[in-house]
Amino acid sequence: MSNVGEQSTTKEKSIVSKGVDAVIDLLSSVFLPIINLMVSAGILKGIVVLLTVTKVVSEGSTTYDILTAMSDAFFYFIPIFLAFTSAKKFKVEPFTAVVIAAILLHPSMSEVMKLGSDITFFNIPIKAVSYSASVIPILLAVYFTKYVEKVCKKIIPETFVGMLTPPVCIIVVVPLTLLIFGPIGLFIGGYLAKGYELVYGFTPLVAGLLLGAVQQIMVIFGLHWALFPIVLNNIAVSGTDTLIPLFGGAIFAQGGAALAVALKAKNKKFKSVAISASLTTLLGITEPALFSVNIPLKVPMVCACIAGGIGSSIAGAFHVQATAFALPALTTLPVFMSNNFISFLISIGTGFVLAFVLTSIARIPKLGEVENGEEFL
Repeated sequence: MSNVGEQSTTKEKSIVSKGVDAVIDLLSSVFLPIINLMVSAGILKGIVVLLTVTKVVSEGSTTYDILTAMSDAFFYFIPIFLAFTSAKKFKVEPFTAVVIAAILLHPSMSEVMKLGSDITFFNIPIKAVSYSASVIPILLAVYFTKYVEKVCKKIIPETFVGMLTPPVCIIVVVPLTLLIFGPIGLFIGGYLAKGYELVYGFTPLVAGLLLGAVQQIMVIFGLHWALFPIVLNNIAVSGTDTLIPLFGGAIFAQGGAALAVALKAKNKKFKSVAISASLTTLLGITEPALFSVNIPLKVPMVCACIAGGIGSSIAGAFHVQATAFALPALTTLPVFMSNNFISFLISIGTGFVLAFVLTSIARIPKLGEVENGEEFL
């Protein structure tokens, strides 16, 4: 009997594991191709905030409006980008998916959604949903489009399938999105935000401590992609986010650890790699530090996780907020100016300095290989 129970438990774990893997694979597939654009948009938003705070540009001016369009356009139209990347993932005709997303963002659709409870489609009530900056509705819409296309290819003569499949998909999927997928996305997004707020509200310091300690471990396995929709949803719902500031201590801690390794290493090639990796973390990019320096040496990674947790706990304790999606970096600092900016600076500074100190005083066994002149990489 025990063997049967163990097999059942193992099977259940396998199903759960596969489900988690599938979700992470989906999120990484749809976000990875546009991650550089996300970072760039965050940097642009930071520049606009900085120019506004320093009174170089005044709110309400045409210059401000143009700069705002430059910095906000990507996130406003992110359903279009996600339509394209998810279409490739689901093997859907990309331009059909893009048109569906464009319809949801059309000015006429936006005006209709402002009506609130008075929206109908052929006398069928429709829930008001804002599709700009949304993630879940378009992913559901493109996924369903996959099956509409399959049906079209079966019943439409081959001569006309290329011409008739896109309009059929639009006619079927857009109303379904308005009636079902949009409200589902609104429901899921609302509960994601409420769930995060519940955890964060219970103890933001511990939330920062835990996330700061494990955020870069999540990067190793691609689990961090699951956090991006929550960040985007928080900003879309409330205009601010308290989750992404908790990345700061973890990101900068990787740079501090890599810099300490660079100063301790004698091998010139490895020293150069470590210095370069440390500098890239200041731009919000940790992969070089992770995979070239800290993970191979193990000890710096442990030091960075400890320092990242302590640094991020400060951002949590003081309720640091971001006004746009932007990975914490020197180039995106203005995005975090809305609430307790000094605390954010202390948070990332603590992560960097503490990781540097801990790594400097720690004994790193593998570093001896480098010091003896052996190639580590």
